[in-house]
Amino acid sequence: MEVLKEAIRDASAWKGSDFRSKEDITLHFETEHLDEIDATLKTARDAGLGLDTLERRHFELPRTTAFLQDAREELRSGRGIAILRGIDASRYSVPELEMIYWGIGTHFGVGVSQSVLGDRLGHVKDTTATDPHARAYRNKQELTPHTDTSDIVGLMCVRTARHGGVSIASSVAAVHNVLLERFPQYLEPLYEGFPYHRRGENLPGEAPITPHRIPVFSYVQGQLSTRYARSYIETAARESGKPLNQLQIDALNCLEQLTYEVAFEFQLDPGEIYLLNNYAVLHARTAFENWPEPERARLLLRLWLTADDWRHLDPRIEATRGGISAQAGKLPSFERAFGSGRIATQSK
Repeated sequence: MEVLKEAIRDASAWKGSDFRSKEDITLHFETEHLDEIDATLKTARDAGLGLDTLERRHFELPRTTAFLQDAREELRSGRGIAILRGIDASRYSVPELEMIYWGIGTHFGVGVSQSVLGDRLGHVKDTTATDPHARAYRNKQELTPHTDTSDIVGLMCVRTARHGGVSIASSVAAVHNVLLERFPQYLEPLYEGFPYHRRGENLPGEAPITPHRIPVFSYVQGQLSTRYARSYIETAARESGKPLNQLQIDALNCLEQLTYEVAFEFQLDPGEIYLLNNYAVLHARTAFENWPEPERARLLLRLWLTADDWRHLDPRIEATRGGISAQAGKLPSFERAFGSGRIATQSK
């Protein structure tokens, strides 16, 4: 286990206070880009293509490719975060926005399943009226800092909530720098990692708790990476009967506190696409309140993308990067009984 003992000074080590507004991380589509996207969408629809059949070869964008590659490189080796702005969401139906977003996503990586539903293009909305224990991307509660099981995470805003739903992003390098300077005693337990509960996403015959520890931090070939979902860690500790020790609890508490301390908060607007490097940026969201009209309810489209050229990873993280396997008959929700009462636990 190699523990990085030097501060990171490159572009990935930003703090929210470095940005005056989200404009500082925003890249703008030009008119020629938008015209090309429009024309490519029409061609794809005229050919009868849908999300299940649309591939990169169907969404070539010669005049827009350089713009998208610049954004991709910013994610891979720059700040690890970018917003793409310029698409007018009001001009398109939701199915059209889905195709545009999926088509753009093919220029960044390959879409993978985000839940047991097999959804490669997830709908981030509140579904608790029909599934009270829905995973956090399908409810309206606060979503605490975490990473997902892919190389790139992307969100496209279709509709905003009446209140709340603010995006929160934090540089992993910045958090690590503060830990190194002020709380170095917590680095070792975070590098050592924790068993994870699979929260009902395990395949038949697969143990519900990982037999190995998954590191929060790992340093491989000169790059710091993270994998973090606290609810999965705590559920594993509770159900295995092996509670976290005080040092581990303190390390996790400190990590989350620092994540908010260095965070950048912003509201994503309709048509904007928010992209992040899943190993370099932790993301979260505030709780939200929807509009009373169902047709105005908050809706974001989510992509989990993998890319073979992304980075070298610890094998224990590498094993988690391919998304979540589809399983017929299951819902993306989780509930467990503890003691005399029932406690619903949320997953990402």
